[in-house]
Amino acid sequence: MAKTSFAAQNAWKARNYDRVTIMVKKGEKETLSTAAAAAGVSMSRFIIDSINARSPGLLSVLDDESKKRKLAGE
Repeated sequence: MAKTSFAAQNAWKARNYDRVTIMVKKGEKETLSTAAAAAGVSMSRFIIDSINARSPGLLSVLDDESKKRKLAGE
């Protein structure tokens, strides 16, 4: 992929997403990664789903239109 493609993707992500960093004890990252893989989702999705399980609807990764586009493969 060309450098401009990466730059464009990074610019889009910067406009559309906030970055949140968490710290876990040594070895717990691997535990999270393994649990996410077992659930068939990314680690970010796994953490967001876990937060929403405790506080339903607190975090919404995709609005309804984005979900529809993603499901349609756009």
